[in-house]
Amino acid sequence: MEVAKTFREFLEIIPDGALVINSGGIIVAANAAAASMFEYSREVLIGLPLDNLLPPEFRQNHAEHLAKFFAHPGKRSMGNGLRFPAVKQSGLQFYVDIMLNQMDVDGDLFGVAIVRDYTLQQQTEEKIRRELEYEKRQALTDHLTGVMNRRAFVGQLNEELEQLAEHGTPFAVGFIDLDDFKEVNDRFGHQYGDQVLQSIARMISGCSRHSDHVARIGGDEFATIHPMISAENALQMMERLRAKLVSGIESEHIPVTLSIGLMQCDDPSLCESVEHIVEMADKAMYQAKKEGKNAVVLARYMD
Repeated sequence: MEVAKTFREFLEIIPDGALVINSGGIIVAANAAAASMFEYSREVLIGLPLDNLLPPEFRQNHAEHLAKFFAHPGKRSMGNGLRFPAVKQSGLQFYVDIMLNQMDVDGDLFGVAIVRDYTLQQQTEEKIRRELEYEKRQALTDHLTGVMNRRAFVGQLNEELEQLAEHGTPFAVGFIDLDDFKEVNDRFGHQYGDQVLQSIARMISGCSRHSDHVARIGGDEFATIHPMISAENALQMMERLRAKLVSGIESEHIPVTLSIGLMQCDDPSLCESVEHIVEMADKAMYQAKKEGKNAVVLARYMD
């Protein structure tokens, strides 16, 4: 009890849970925060072996760790990897962060543990992580259609270029433009035009492979990235995509057709940069428009 009185005032000014143990591993003092954390009354907590606050499977080796702690004086900071499983009186297990220090009182050595419930920190960290992920997705997502935006498209295209340069992994890039979309806006209004863009984005995503990437890169322009594909297969895929989109557009009575430019990238020397790929796919798309619209043109076969 004398030891408890010695530490009482010191412990109560600490906002976190605080425990004092003797060299035998017995709790000789505790503050109200620690008692509440472990669901004991302070009177019951004082006098318990520290092992009572550990899950049973961790108690066997704890005496050895405790002996090493008292044999080698020193401070161990919170957040420095000292995260331990703990158990409440109810049996509920949780994790705690611990800061350890030693204190000599009249020649007797005691261990002082500042204990913080990691559950709250974990919940806060998880909330922050979710919020950051949401903000990241928002920054890379087209707000109208829900597909990738131009920034995300460029980032993904850079990744594909790295894979091509390092491993020779081919990919194709498609540019999709809605023919005569301005007339849709002029005739039916921008709200209907937005609905058309949303429908087109869903159709492109639905017709693409799981590994493909779909982006809206301009007002009525979409782009796709198709990893691990040959030029022949890329052209066949885009033709199927165009046909399905036309069928879908007709069934939904959307008064537009599609012109698609395709750039195949299987040679690093011919796919120098994002800008070059975008330029070639864009030229192929405009070539499709010149040839009567509603067509697919492969850039590498252009004159």
